[in-house]
Amino acid sequence: MVRMLNIALLFVFVILVAALYHIRYSAEAEAKALRDTQRIMAAEQDRRRTLQAEWASLNDPRRLQILSRQYLSLDYLRASQVLDLRDETTLSIPVLMVPQGDDDAER
Repeated sequence: MVRMLNIALLFVFVILVAALYHIRYSAEAEAKALRDTQRIMAAEQDRRRTLQAEWASLNDPRRLQILSRQYLSLDYLRASQVLDLRDETTLSIPVLMVPQGDDDAER
């Protein structure tokens, strides 16, 4: 009877050691996956901050004003373009629509 009890306890001990081994390495694998995910998230946050900085730089009003002066022939709006001073009615602002052709149709 004692021999059977010893064998049963040894069997339980082996199972517990195997379970502990499995739990330990599963926890290490999950911790590694968590670290990898955190590293990816940090890289994406850095990328997002970089893109936000680039967007702020590209949308800087001073830069856009310089580019508009350089590439566009725009002038300030005159009051006579918007308001008819004779009868004090507003005028529609003319908008020049440039037709954009399809590049594939021209070929």
